[in-house]
Amino acid sequence: MIKELLKKISIAFGGSAMATGNSSPEQTTVSSGEKEADGSLYDFPVVTLADMKNHPDAINDMYTGKTDGFLIKNFLSTEDADKLLEQLMEVKKTSNELANVPEGFTYPTVFAEYSIRTSKLSAEEQAGEIKKYFLKNEVFNNQFNNQFGVDTHKFITDFFSSLAGGRTVEVPSGNDDVGKYPFATFRYLMPEKGLMSVHCGNYFGQTFEKFYSHLNTKVATKDQMSFFIMLQEPEEGGELSLFNFRWRDGQTKVSSVEDNEVIQPDGSKVYVQTDTQIRKNKLRPKKGDMILFQGGNIWHRVERIKGTIPRITYGGFLSLSYDGKTIYFWS
Repeated sequence: MIKELLKKISIAFGGSAMATGNSSPEQTTVSSGEKEADGSLYDFPVVTLADMKNHPDAINDMYTGKTDGFLIKNFLSTEDADKLLEQLMEVKKTSNELANVPEGFTYPTVFAEYSIRTSKLSAEEQAGEIKKYFLKNEVFNNQFNNQFGVDTHKFITDFFSSLAGGRTVEVPSGNDDVGKYPFATFRYLMPEKGLMSVHCGNYFGQTFEKFYSHLNTKVATKDQMSFFIMLQEPEEGGELSLFNFRWRDGQTKVSSVEDNEVIQPDGSKVYVQTDTQIRKNKLRPKKGDMILFQGGNIWHRVERIKGTIPRITYGGFLSLSYDGKTIYFWS
């Protein structure tokens, strides 16, 4: 049944180790010219949901640099992951809300992409479209359990609450407190085309300034964290690679899709594919696993998808309010 489902999804959509515990993600072959580190570059244990009870302030610990991340085994059951995949197929058949890009699509549309779509409209038209966007997302968030049959909105909220050190956890409201950001998005990466080029959250903060201008009124987005749940693993590739350097103010790239050169504040350049001092750790989560990490300041990449099965994940970002009393998560 599962094999049939995977086959249907592939057709419908167009078709290392870092641990302080006893288990570790699978190692895979390193791309030509890039070298995998001999040991762990970051504090990034492989844990269970039960183990996370020992980290009641994990979100703030990542935000303040006390730890770097977690690979959480079996965050979702295989059955729940398959329910999400099956309903995503239905969305693909009936929805025009997919954000299609050359490497795949996201659903619902993330606001950074939506703001680009509406950038050519007049200010009045933009305001109207953005209002509609946030109202649609509020419906999406509230109806997710009914539509997809798995209440991941509540599950993720409750999980982050257990790691929040007593802080409130919520999804930020849209412009003028109308509607909501999506609490998470599906990301589909096509075989042979799909990848996410080297980046970090702080780089996006300066690249998509218009998007972050509103979010920054509520959320301390610098050093924001990232999370995603693996719903479908590719046959090969698709690992999360963490490089051995962090964000420094003034770093940039020539474009958001550049996948080798990172320009340093002094104008010098780091080439992640060829510089001999660059190393990386590669993580390959299994179906249902969650990765939660300091994606704001660790430069990272999702490796190119190989084989015939697409990589499908579900996730977003999170950070603290300026007063430190609230954890916000969004996509």
